[in-house]
Amino acid sequence: MTTTLLKKKLTEAISKIEDEQFLEALHTIITSRQEEELYELSAAQQKELDRRLASYKAGKTKTYSWEEVKANLLKRKK
Repeated sequence: MTTTLLKKKLTEAISKIEDEQFLEALHTIITSRQEEELYELSAAQQKELDRRLASYKAGKTKTYSWEEVKANLLKRKK
């Protein structure tokens, strides 16, 4: 089935639906998909994320457990 035909069939099917809750669910699906497509990382952002991930996987990055972060924050608070 082509994209054009699929869109036509969906439009026809949706126009016959009276269930508001179902239509709201469809709207949520479509909206969330559109929001995902709105933002793309720039090449520089992707490169930086790749660099950081490689550093993490190589064990070159200092990481902290939640307990360490929490203890550090509580120390600063005092």
